[in-house]
Amino acid sequence: MRQIFLILVIPLISLLLAGCSTRAWYEGARASAESECRRQPPGAYEDCMRRVNRQTYEDYEKERTRQ
Repeated sequence: MRQIFLILVIPLISLLLAGCSTRAWYEGARASAESECRRQPPGAYEDCMRRVNRQTYEDYEKERTRQ
C-alpha cells in the first residue's frame, strides 16, 4: 500500500514544484531585468521598464504552453 501511495504522490509533488519553480524563474529574470533598467540613463529607463513589464507571468505561461 505504501508503494502505491509513493508512486502516486511523488509525481504529483514534482508537478507542483515544477510550476512553482517556473514562476520563480520568471520573477527572478524579471527582477534582474529591472535591475539592469536602473543602470540605464534617465531617458532610457522608462522604455526599458515598459519592455520588462509588458507581460504578466500568467500571459507568459499561456504563451509558453501554447507553443
